Amino acid sequence: MPNATDWELAQAFEKAASQDESLKGLTYPDGHITEDWLCIDCGINTAPGVHDGKTVLREFALGAESVTDHIGQDTEMYMVRDAIWKGAGMQPFGGCLCVLCLEKRLGRKLKPKDFDWTHSFNDLPGTERLLSRRGR
Repeated sequence: MPNATDWELAQAFEKAASQDESLKGLTYPDGHITEDWLCIDCGINTAPGVHDGKTVLREFALGAESVTDHIGQDTEMYMVRDAIWKGAGMQPFGGCLCVLCLEKRLGRKLKPKDFDWTHSFNDLPGTERLLSRRGR
């Protein structure tokens, strides 16, 4: 289903989840999965080596039990506090921003206190720029 609509992917996901005991109880994320990892301002891939949302859903719908991603020193996956994201004019799940574009929108550099330290993304490896903003 390479050209499947979101509705078709959701249906395929739900069908796979209903037929496989290990997937029982899982539901389509209803928009809470990243469509892609491209910065919506500059277009850079903030997570090279990480699958986009459609690919993840397609793999699970086709019977995959897991999807392997590579997260390394070229990755800028992070989570900032809601107020910071909103201050940059972003909506929840409104796309990705690289660190530089987020800072341009904010008009300042990120600080460690800007990050949501309860989110596991902030424990991942990343670019020197991201790690320096996290203070780690």
